[in-house]
Amino acid sequence: MYFVIGKDNCPWCDKAKELLEKNETPYVYKNLSQLSDAKKELWIEVVKEELATTTVPAIFNFVGGYSELEGLLDD
Repeated sequence: MYFVIGKDNCPWCDKAKELLEKNETPYVYKNLSQLSDAKKELWIEVVKEELATTTVPAIFNFVGGYSELEGLLDD
């Protein structure tokens, strides 16, 4: 599953969602435009400072918990 952080009026965010949907790939979309200013600033800080990216969409492959990680790494 993918985790996508995006915003309104972002053509690349729309393209990312369309591509995932076209390939029937499950994803969760976090729309920064629908958050309060305070929450939006927190998400932007995480994206910039912790994930070292400054643009959206920011797309991550969600592994799950320990068991899923272990299975992935054992393959």
